[in-house]
Amino acid sequence: MNSSTAGELERLRAIDVLLWAGALAVLSILGLPWAFLLCRRLPSRGVLLAAPVGLFLAHYLAWAGLSTGLLSNGRGYAAATLVAFATLSALLTWMLRPHLGDLRGRGRLWVVGCISLLVLFVVGAGLRWLNPEIGGTEKPMDLALLNATAHATSFPPPDPWFAGETINYYYLGYSMAAFGLHLSGAEPAVGYNLALAALFALGGVAAASAGYDLAVLTGAGRRARKAAAVLALMLTMVAGNLAVLRDIFSESPDAPTGFWRGIGWNASRTIQREDAGQVIDYTINEFPAFSFVLGDLHPHVMALPITLMAVSLAVQWMVAGARPQPDSLAERLARGALTGLVLGGLYALNAWDAPTFAGLVLAAGVLAAWRVRSRLLALVPPTAAALIVAVAAWLPYTLNYAPGSRGIGVVTVRSEAIDYFQVFGLLLGAAVVTLAVLLWDVRPDGRLFLVILLAAGAGATLIARGEVVVALAALLVLSVYALWTHRAEPGLAALLWLLVAGLGLLTVVEAVYVDDFFGPPNERMNTVFKLHYQAWSLLAIAAGPGLVLAWRRLTQPGGLRLTLTRAIALTVFALLAVPALTYPIVATKAKSEASSVSGSLDGLAADRLGRPSEVAAAEWLRRHAPGGAVLLEAPGRAYSGDSRMSTWTGIPSVIGWTQHEELWRESDPRIAARTADTDTAYRTDDSALRRAVLDRYSVTHVVAGDSERDRYGPEVVDRLGQDLTAVFTAGGTTIFRVGAGR
Repeated sequence: MNSSTAGELERLRAIDVLLWAGALAVLSILGLPWAFLLCRRLPSRGVLLAAPVGLFLAHYLAWAGLSTGLLSNGRGYAAATLVAFATLSALLTWMLRPHLGDLRGRGRLWVVGCISLLVLFVVGAGLRWLNPEIGGTEKPMDLALLNATAHATSFPPPDPWFAGETINYYYLGYSMAAFGLHLSGAEPAVGYNLALAALFALGGVAAASAGYDLAVLTGAGRRARKAAAVLALMLTMVAGNLAVLRDIFSESPDAPTGFWRGIGWNASRTIQREDAGQVIDYTINEFPAFSFVLGDLHPHVMALPITLMAVSLAVQWMVAGARPQPDSLAERLARGALTGLVLGGLYALNAWDAPTFAGLVLAAGVLAAWRVRSRLLALVPPTAAALIVAVAAWLPYTLNYAPGSRGIGVVTVRSEAIDYFQVFGLLLGAAVVTLAVLLWDVRPDGRLFLVILLAAGAGATLIARGEVVVALAALLVLSVYALWTHRAEPGLAALLWLLVAGLGLLTVVEAVYVDDFFGPPNERMNTVFKLHYQAWSLLAIAAGPGLVLAWRRLTQPGGLRLTLTRAIALTVFALLAVPALTYPIVATKAKSEASSVSGSLDGLAADRLGRPSEVAAAEWLRRHAPGGAVLLEAPGRAYSGDSRMSTWTGIPSVIGWTQHEELWRESDPRIAARTADTDTAYRTDDSALRRAVLDRYSVTHVVAGDSERDRYGPEVVDRLGQDLTAVFTAGGTTIFRVGAGR
């Protein structure tokens, strides 16, 4: 590629950034009335959630239309969907006209939210510009699913690595990213990185929204509520864990460096246990800052803005449930239906999140209303609407998705305290401070002292045994006690409900795990991964307003003892927060240095340099392969550059990464059969036998490139050329068209 061509491509990518930013701004405008309807009883009226709500609902219209099989996907369809959503938003605005004065009163806050959204998007795009490469870990899988979803004519999309079948995985996030691709016209390799930037921005404003509302509800003033919003955003999206302390205090000159061997990667693999040099408990300890540095466009990341939005919905349901006079039945039903649409969508975004956040929202309403019969009765219609819509609205997805878990297992090897401190030390410290401040003046007759004594005993047990579960259980009991004590105060109750939920998740994974595809020592790997990710969000959001509340209490006049307590608290928080905020800087620098390219948003820039003929072949396929095309390429090894044609184009191949297909399809015997058939087609000299395999899977194009030569030998091109006609050749890569020239 010459310099003028490269420069032109980068100018086009700058336009892509502007178009994505414009799309986010438009969605923030169109989503405003819907966010207001969803969160009318929150102090912010939901205006900071306008963009995530707008994206979710506009995309739902697109997804629902494609799921009928009657409409065709593409840029025109996405634009038409946006126009339809704009029409619905205008209609809702007209219906809400009695409340528009209330909404206008939050106009300044909405503008601040929009500016923050765009700034965060630029920051996210800058992060990807430093490290754009879509290679390593599971990024190729993510790109394959994004491409397949973007090019699908209807839903569910075809599986790019199992031709003839549809995706049996959480594909809704890829569909939302593809919606952004179609609106902007960006190439998938660029759109992949811009989707990550958009997720960072949407997650940031959603976290700030929840922190802001909780601060106002707990009595914070103007400056304090802004501080709570910023803290919630920073702790949720930017801060790392405390594993970076290992580097700071390491005295070994041989300590591993770089992203993959150093703290950048190892921060996400902190809770491990070994016995006699053998790993007996392997877990993943990912957190949002790690996710955005790593750059995997994975379901748990794509669901993040919606799960954070669900936190605000939980606060809304708690505040609304505590009102002496409920809203009108029509408004409660509409809010319940929209809430159900969001919660049901989580199952298609990342199924692990659905039970957690559905329970968080619906239980919040019950907790607020349970003492008064009339309030409980008022809660029945919206709850019923939420449950019905959550199921009915997503039937096209659930009827075509077969989950693969096998039941519940009991944990026998638990997390050690020192590892746990490195992962959750900052957030658990914030939780302890919040609980201590809220419980300090409660029941001074000695019962509080007993509770604190029990917690101290649990801490002693923790130190003696080295396991964290007892301490977590003690904190959970304290948080439940605090929630019960403050149950009549909706703001404090909502804050404490987040702590109860977050601590409950941390405690549960020390007792049970979801039995899935992975065996020992990885049996609880996914459970810890997914539930810790949820707990991080809940505890981080609660930490913002919780720490602000604690600071307000500690700044009240109280003599030397209170001054000393305030100084100690500030010092401890700084000692924990500084290394946590150091992580994204250290990790981003290390990841950029580890990447073979930088200074671009093109996710295939490294491949254009290292495998130019392969990329050229993929571009030829994108331009010339007909609809319904099927590829034959070498079976893929997980986490490799194999299956690259289906990955880069979204055109289904007979078999892709075999391990992932086994994970998605529960070791379906057809996976081994397809692998064997593919090997036969490439290795045989019998033209009739090869033709039988190609016909069996309706193959239209056969690929012979780097992966095929590695698996089948350098003579594979000549062997295929005996009965197939080459239609593209560049460097060492050839594409054969089945039936060409016959």
